[in-house]
Amino acid sequence: MDFIKKHYEKLILLLLLVIFIASMFHVLNIIKQTGEIQEHHLQIPTREADYKIQDPNDPSFNVPEILKSTSLSWVNPGPRAKGNEDHYSDLSFVFRIVRCPFCKKLIPRSYMEKQSVCPFCKNAANNGEAFAEPPDEGVLDVMIPEDILRQYQLDPNDPDVRFYDIDGDGFSNIYEYVMKTDMGDPRNHPPLWHRLRVIEVGKVSLPVKFTGIDTTDGEDDPQLWVLKFNNGDINTIGGEIELDRKYFKIEKAERKVENVNGEKKDASILFLKEVGGNLEVQMKAGETVRSFADKAQLEDSANPGKRITVTVGEQFSLGNRLTGSESYRVKSFDTKAGSVLLENPSAAEGDPNATKDKNGTVMLVSGFGQVSPRMKVRERQQNRMGEYGPDMPYGPGGPYAPGQRRYQAPGRR
Repeated sequence: MDFIKKHYEKLILLLLLVIFIASMFHVLNIIKQTGEIQEHHLQIPTREADYKIQDPNDPSFNVPEILKSTSLSWVNPGPRAKGNEDHYSDLSFVFRIVRCPFCKKLIPRSYMEKQSVCPFCKNAANNGEAFAEPPDEGVLDVMIPEDILRQYQLDPNDPDVRFYDIDGDGFSNIYEYVMKTDMGDPRNHPPLWHRLRVIEVGKVSLPVKFTGIDTTDGEDDPQLWVLKFNNGDINTIGGEIELDRKYFKIEKAERKVENVNGEKKDASILFLKEVGGNLEVQMKAGETVRSFADKAQLEDSANPGKRITVTVGEQFSLGNRLTGSESYRVKSFDTKAGSVLLENPSAAEGDPNATKDKNGTVMLVSGFGQVSPRMKVRERQQNRMGEYGPDMPYGPGGPYAPGQRRYQAPGRR
């Protein structure tokens, strides 16, 4: 006891030292274990799927057989009336359908296969003419054979090669292959009207738009106001502008500012009067001006962004020196269906084939266009797979390198 009393302070320090050393060993052990943690220690176990993969050929999915075994006794399902043998009227059975290009309603595919008319709209937008041919259901699954790709020096391993346009005629390789034209000859292509799609039909928007008034140099004097337009033009009161092939004089301007969501917006108005006519028009800053008569606005996929504005009876041309030029005339358009019917301007009066192209297809342009969106031309990605060296087709001196006007197929000069 005397020893403890005499050295208790040293014993306490010794105990604290032992505790400190033990703590250090414990910390080092924790650090060591932390360094040994691997990625798989942190992974959460994968949950087992809560569904089971079913075999579509399993008898449990055979609807006709199942119906035969029920008390409904639908032993011989089928058409109930003569004339619709190609599609069933029993709702439990499906039949092939397509979307009418005129009224956009779903109809039995048989109406197109039999080249009849839509049961809903009677092909009114096509002047009642029967469908020329049914859409090709398997066209999107078509692949260009490898030997043909190699003939045109195309890379079969490029997944997008069928969507390129190697001859520059505005049609993809796959579309020309389906249409049986030469994808390497810009003069051998489908009818150029296939490149068109309808943007607007009716009172179409005009390209000129009034954007506002600059009053910097004359706050209170309208004669000093600068009138600005979206095409970069500027004008003044008393000046003239062209709208829908008519000339208008700017009679006066009314300066207005509106508060929209806490921000000031120029809402000024121009008052126009037709030169040599009685037509009066108001142009509000930022708002679209519509045509004065029904027109159709078309877009050529070979020139995206460029609009072709036409009226009934008007003639226009497509193409260039590379592809050759084709002329068309607007026969009619349907503002409700948003479609435009073209005709051959050189056809004789009353020719029943005037609205058909050389392939016998009625030249009806819709908002979807003749070419499926999945078959349109795609831009080639630069440096896609490191294959564009000097000896490759896309490289310098290659058959369709930048600057080359057309592709020369083997043996074609």
